[in-house]
Amino acid sequence: MEVDANVNMTEKDSKVFTVTLCAKWGKEKIELSSLAPSTTIAQVKSLISEKTSVLPKRQKLIGLTTTNKRKITDEILLSDLKVKASASKSSKSSAEIRHNFILMGTPEENIFVDPKNNDNLPDVVDDFGLDFNAGSDEWLEHVAKDVNLKKFTKSTKIHIMNQPRENYPLMVLDLDHTLLDFSRKSIQQASDNDAIVAASNDGNHGNRLTAQEAVEKMKRPFMDDFLARMYESYDLVVWSQTSWRWLETKLIELGMLSSTRYKFCFVMDKTSMFTIISTKKSGTKVRHSVKPLQIIWNKFPQWGSRNTVHLDDLSRNFALNLGNGLKVTAYYRKKTKGKRDVELAGLSNYLTRLAKEVNDFTKVNFCKWTEVLAGDDDLIADDEKEDN
Repeated sequence: MEVDANVNMTEKDSKVFTVTLCAKWGKEKIELSSLAPSTTIAQVKSLISEKTSVLPKRQKLIGLTTTNKRKITDEILLSDLKVKASASKSSKSSAEIRHNFILMGTPEENIFVDPKNNDNLPDVVDDFGLDFNAGSDEWLEHVAKDVNLKKFTKSTKIHIMNQPRENYPLMVLDLDHTLLDFSRKSIQQASDNDAIVAASNDGNHGNRLTAQEAVEKMKRPFMDDFLARMYESYDLVVWSQTSWRWLETKLIELGMLSSTRYKFCFVMDKTSMFTIISTKKSGTKVRHSVKPLQIIWNKFPQWGSRNTVHLDDLSRNFALNLGNGLKVTAYYRKKTKGKRDVELAGLSNYLTRLAKEVNDFTKVNFCKWTEVLAGDDDLIADDEKEDN
């Protein structure tokens, strides 16, 4: 696809200028240079598709904004994009405008992969009881020998989707079985049903789910409402124990990146996790991965143990940050069929109180969140209230 780059600016400025787009796609960088200002976003997506095999309809371009704050649609021109102060280079005869953004999207040949047949995806196993208490010899050993923390802090590249807001506490969210129970196979089957109905022209799905209905069923009850309410009080970050490509598939398919009700500052995958050795209650040593919040805190000093809460269905994931972990009951659609899951609705009320009433989250025992919600316990113990 060819795009004419020789477009004049206004009569006042007779220079010829071009646009260069630089996309960060996973670990790759993709550059589209010498584009005309009259190039549309639709044309940009076609160029990206040629380089990545990601279909235009599956592409999310994150970090581009327009001068008049309009939504980025396929009809938007590159000349409509807001230019950052450091993004232009000029000479006497020409000028170059650069825009950096994050590209999310999966090549078509990879998008319908059944995770059961993919050896690159991590095993999903039940949680196990750990005797890994803050202050224990093992805990002190891991904290003292922070070689892994330094190594992974340095190697973790965080790409900001939405800038952190001033004075907002941090909420780190797991995805699988905390917020959703994802099945690519179900979406594929529903998409096939949509295609069959469209071809028949009768508009009748019968008892078959549409693709949109299949997506909604994968979300834990109240998920979107929960995230919208949490966004009012917290900056949100997703940290998932899966690979980047599989993670972005979930976020895109479930519409979590395009929601107007909530936004995520950034997303992290399994590459920022490392392995430690803990002890089961039976005394057996076990190796497992953790999500060390210190990696985030090292990069964003406005957040720390005093203003961070980490929601996960696997308590072992916050073994190095026990005081900040809130274990959520694991959500499985098959296991909860016929039952009413109200976990996120309850958490929404509890966590809203936490953000409003508590200045130091280390004073809170997150294990007692259900008791606090029921009125059987205080949000902060009496002996901790004086210092809050």
